[in-house]
Amino acid sequence: MSEVAMQWLRDALTVLFGALAGGLTNRVAITMLFHPYKPPRVFGRTIHWLQGAVPKNQTRMAHTIGNTVGTALLTPADVAAELKDERLREAFEEQLQGLVQELFEGEKPAVADLLPESGLTEVRRILDTLLDSVRDRVVEALSSEEFSEDAARILGTLAESLEDESLADSLGEDRISSLRGQAGDWLTKLVDSASFTATVRSHLDRAAVRLLRPGRSFEELLPIGLIAALEHAISDYLPLAMERLGRLLEDPAARARVEGAIHDLLERFMKDLRFHQRVVAKLIITEDTVEKVIDTLEAEGADRLGDLLREGEVQDAMARSVNEAIVDFLRRPVIEVLGSPGDPQVESALDSITAWTLDATRDPEVRDFLLDRAEAAVLKAGERSWADVIRLVPARRAGGWIASGLRSEAGREQFGRFKEWLTDRVLSQPIGSLERYGREGAALRLTESLSEPVWEWIMGKVPEVAANVRVSDRVESKILEFPIPELERLVRSITEKELNLIVRLGYFLGAGIGLLLVVIRRFTG
Repeated sequence: MSEVAMQWLRDALTVLFGALAGGLTNRVAITMLFHPYKPPRVFGRTIHWLQGAVPKNQTRMAHTIGNTVGTALLTPADVAAELKDERLREAFEEQLQGLVQELFEGEKPAVADLLPESGLTEVRRILDTLLDSVRDRVVEALSSEEFSEDAARILGTLAESLEDESLADSLGEDRISSLRGQAGDWLTKLVDSASFTATVRSHLDRAAVRLLRPGRSFEELLPIGLIAALEHAISDYLPLAMERLGRLLEDPAARARVEGAIHDLLERFMKDLRFHQRVVAKLIITEDTVEKVIDTLEAEGADRLGDLLREGEVQDAMARSVNEAIVDFLRRPVIEVLGSPGDPQVESALDSITAWTLDATRDPEVRDFLLDRAEAAVLKAGERSWADVIRLVPARRAGGWIASGLRSEAGREQFGRFKEWLTDRVLSQPIGSLERYGREGAALRLTESLSEPVWEWIMGKVPEVAANVRVSDRVESKILEFPIPELERLVRSITEKELNLIVRLGYFLGAGIGLLLVVIRRFTG
């Protein structure tokens, strides 16, 4: 090969290797952006500097990108501004209208069918608390002076409007008969119910606890007038009792016992005498003598006792004794006489009173008597107007009575039953179609009325929500969780043309550098 041919070969190889050096270097550099994903191991040692640039610096890159996005690219102010965009407002109104329209259209099942058991329990708890709060507010309102004034004014207005409406016109015979039957059934169910029995016994138990308190005497329980009447009655009865005592000897059995008692007394008397005295006594005191003594007591005992009891000193002494006995009894603690709550005799007495009360209330004659009296009262009031009936209602006391009833234990029990019934009713009742409860176009009007206040509420909460959105931390965590192969695929899919162009430029620049070396070598010989 000639010298010229060798020179051209050297020049061509210089340009070729220069192009390969530039192109392959760029290819290796691009590949090492992601590869290897993990540091390679050579002879058991890990070579960290050979790991791909992106996997090696993933943590630092995630922190840098997250911080840049959160502080410069997507700030809380940008989030707030984006949420206030008018297009978002239009989209919100469309979604709200669709939601309201969906609520109004179609048949909706009961709330109990829509919620899981845990949610249903929570709803029951909320309704229970809400109804208790309503009851407390109602009791407070009923006890207020304002309610008394309002009730008086409302009842007065109602009475004026019903002045010409008579009870006879509203309640005919058929209606009264029907009401009587319904009232009878209601009374029968009421007195036969276990709750009525429990209420009666509970009332008696509370009364026993109030009465049978330690240290409480009969004097505190009984009215003063009743005590005075009792003293007077006993004082009037004593003379009669003494008179009857005087007539005791008219009874044969009593007379025989008195004779025996007198004989015993005489025998004891004579045993205490000396011999000659006993002989004389035996001659004087005979059986006839005893008979005459008893006859005298029988004939004149009552008169003598009556005269004795009519004497002022005796009557004063009896009155003092009676008063002292009554006062002593009245000052004794009740529990010493009757017992304490829970004692067997007290419980037995309460059981007897409860049974007697229940038997009396369940007696058909008692029920018929009450119904007859109620029917007679209705018939008697038939000539009166509804206004007269309304005026009988004590407006200024009615609120207090109702409030006291609601505060009582029985009222609380009844309200608890009503609360349970109402909650079950609300939760088990099918909702149905809400559209039937409103007029035509109700969904649109509801949307228009809700749109502005709901949107203003959202806008008021946007700054607070946006300030709590940690964009940088969220972006950083997402980058750390993103797989490197997926990231490489994503980058390559976006920059494939640019990366190939970089490789071609490497070939081109390498060839250019080789050509430049050839030119320099030619000029320098």
